[in-house]
Amino acid sequence: MQKNCHYHKKFLTLPLLLALVATGCDSLIYEDLEPCPTHYHLKLRYDYNMKYADAFASEVNSVAVWAFDTDGRLVWQHSEDGEALATDNYTIDVNLPDGRYDFVTWCGLASDSPFAVDNETPSSIRELGTTLSLTADSRATGVSATALPGLYHSIRRGVAIESNPGVETDNEISLSLTKNTNYFKILLQNLDGSTMKEGDFSFRITGGNTRLEHDNSYGVGDIHDYHPWSLTSAEAGVVGSTPTAGTITSVSSILAELHTSRLMADGDYELIVTRSSDSKEIIHIPLVDYLLLVKGNYHSMSDQEYLDRQDEYALTFFIDKDSNWKRTTGIYINSWHVVPPQDSTLQ
Repeated sequence: MQKNCHYHKKFLTLPLLLALVATGCDSLIYEDLEPCPTHYHLKLRYDYNMKYADAFASEVNSVAVWAFDTDGRLVWQHSEDGEALATDNYTIDVNLPDGRYDFVTWCGLASDSPFAVDNETPSSIRELGTTLSLTADSRATGVSATALPGLYHSIRRGVAIESNPGVETDNEISLSLTKNTNYFKILLQNLDGSTMKEGDFSFRITGGNTRLEHDNSYGVGDIHDYHPWSLTSAEAGVVGSTPTAGTITSVSSILAELHTSRLMADGDYELIVTRSSDSKEIIHIPLVDYLLLVKGNYHSMSDQEYLDRQDEYALTFFIDKDSNWKRTTGIYINSWHVVPPQDSTLQ
C-alpha cells in the first residue's frame, strides 16, 4: 500500500503546497520536510495443505522467527504465543534498515514442546536446526511413543527491505509454512468375527530421524522408531445380520494412533505390524511407497509436496482367521483402495 505524505514544519502558502504535492516528500527544494515512513510486516500463512486454505489461526499456537543479513549475522528476532495468533489479521512488525535478509521461522516450539531449536540466539543461520527431544527411556530404546504437537517451518531468502522517503508504504512479507508432523491411524479389522484385543499386535514405523536442519532438510540425528501413543479395540455389529449358525454378526478392530516427524520422499520408512503370539511380522511394507500410490489426482505435485501437504493418513488392513493380513483384500489408504501384487516383495 502506498500513500502520499507531506509534512512541513513551517506555514506554507497554497502555491508552495501545490509545488510540494508535485515534487514529493523528498524534494530537495523543501529540505525541512519529514521523510515518509516505510512499514514492513510479516504475514505467516499455513496454506501449504491439501485444502489450499490458510489454517494458521486455527492450528499455530506459537511463533519464532529470525532474520539474518547478507553477512550471515543475526540482526532481528521475534517470538510470540497466545491469543493474538488466533486472529486472521495477525502480523509481525519488522524494523530493519535497508538491505536483503534471510528469514527462518519455526512455529510450535512452545515451552512444553518436545521439539527444541539448537540455539535461540544463533550466531549463524545453521544453528537453527530443531531436534525431537526424547525422554531418557525413549533414548535408551530408540522409540518415540508420544503425541507430537504441530511443528511448522518456513525459510525465505533474499527479502529486500527498501525505504522510500517520498511515499508512505505498507509492505507485507509473506511466509508460507510447511507442517512437519504427521498423524497416522492404523486400523486392523477382522474378517471372521473373532474378538481382537490391544495386546494381540504391536505397531511401529521405522526410519525416523530426530533432527531437521534450518532449511527443513534431514540432519544427522538419532534414528528411532515411532510407536503408538494410543491403542484401542472395538466391536461393531453387522447391519442386517441375523444370529444364525456360521453368520458373522459383528466385526472387531484395533486402532493404533501414531505421530511422526516430517516424511521425506526419498526416505526409508517401514510400517511393521507384529503378531504378539509368535512375534511374526504380518505386515511389513515400505510406507512412503504405499502412501504415494494414492497420490491420484495430485499428479501435478511432486512426491515431496504431496507428503508435505498431506498431514493425516488412515490405513486399514483386513485380518483373517489366522491373524494374518489378507493381502487379496488390499489396503484402504485415506479411503482409496489399493491391492498390492500378491507376489510382491513389498511385504
